[in-house]
Amino acid sequence: MDQIEQALADLRLQDKPNIQATANKYSIDRTTLSRHWRGVQGSKEDGYNSQRLLDTAQSQALIKYINDVSERGLPPTNHMVRTFASHIAGRLPGPHWTSRWVRAHNDQLKSGYLCSIDSARKKADSALYYSLYFELLARKLAEYSIQPQNIYNVEEKGFLIGYLQKTKRIFTKRAFDAGRMQNVCQDGNREWITILATICADGTSLSPGLIYQAISGNIQDTWLQDFDPIEQKCFFASSPTGWTNDSLGYSWLTTLFDCETKAKARQGRDWRLLILDGHGSHINMRFIDYCHLNRILLAVFPPHSTHRLQPLDVSLFAPLATFYSQELN
Repeated sequence: MDQIEQALADLRLQDKPNIQATANKYSIDRTTLSRHWRGVQGSKEDGYNSQRLLDTAQSQALIKYINDVSERGLPPTNHMVRTFASHIAGRLPGPHWTSRWVRAHNDQLKSGYLCSIDSARKKADSALYYSLYFELLARKLAEYSIQPQNIYNVEEKGFLIGYLQKTKRIFTKRAFDAGRMQNVCQDGNREWITILATICADGTSLSPGLIYQAISGNIQDTWLQDFDPIEQKCFFASSPTGWTNDSLGYSWLTTLFDCETKAKARQGRDWRLLILDGHGSHINMRFIDYCHLNRILLAVFPPHSTHRLQPLDVSLFAPLATFYSQELN
């Protein structure tokens, strides 16, 4: 028993508690003893418990979820655990919460680098690395009897509106010698827009998505002035960064992907396969659980391999960036 606890026990035995005399007796500060006596300051453990984001039951639920996704081949990152916790608690924890929480549960959890970044990039370009991934895909296609009309690939691409790519140009020597050919004029627009594209293995595609950059989260009329809702379908949204986020990713999944693919999957009775990268807007608790409940199997590309394995990067977005720059010219 430390001095504070001894002093508090002594005060409880006194008919008329004398804080000053008791503090002198145990050689402790009178103010500190007074605060403990009045219940202003509890133990460190009590203080920690009162500030915890998750209670014991919630922590165990999160640990179970981490184990589930790890067994599926996707051990979560610190950021993913943080988003999982925010889903349970209803508020986002601080940036250092995950590391403290893992240390507090080191009897059940551990963290570490599975491999270095350089090693991962080297592996990502190896035939063996790719073959293991495709063998896993083949097993899952057979296990869940997934047909080509139910296999989908989604990817996003960001564009700076009005930004020209570096291109080869022709000019006179006179203009070059005068120093006027160092740059090419562009409109200076730095607004960001993200395009979401989804293709199917049967050759069809889903409605595209356009995510504009807007702090307010609203959609402006000028963004839709060339859009014909009768002839075209599109998923419109906005975010402060112009990129997808947890909320928009889930909205796209439930209002576009699930709705436009359910009919081919016999109203959801057949399993669907969605191939995507490991972006945070996809790999969060709500997104994963919805897919599991609606017979949507998720296949995440191996780290550092989308430049080789992502079909939409090569077949769609690379030429789109070129054509977009040509149209600006």
